[in-house]
Amino acid sequence: MNHLTLTATLISKDLTRYTPAGLPVIHCQLQYDGEVQEAKQPRQVKMKVEAIAIGLIQEKIAQMDLGVTAVFKGFLAQKNWRNERLVFHINDIN
Repeated sequence: MNHLTLTATLISKDLTRYTPAGLPVIHCQLQYDGEVQEAKQPRQVKMKVEAIAIGLIQEKIAQMDLGVTAVFKGFLAQKNWRNERLVFHINDIN
């Protein structure tokens, strides 16, 4: 199962563009800074995640202010068939 839930802060976003099929798309960057448990030990984690929102969820990102923290849900996929870098595809925000 490929499902990711991440509480993160919106730190950047591009302007909305449209796919050839006419769907709105927005690229953004999220940041997580916190503590997690690994092998029963606390570990500080700080990371930036490249993300994309397509369709109706794009509007929520477009209207969000930078610096807002939210719970983002979605899945990971390769950027494209030539670039194996992972991108977080957001399909829900709480």
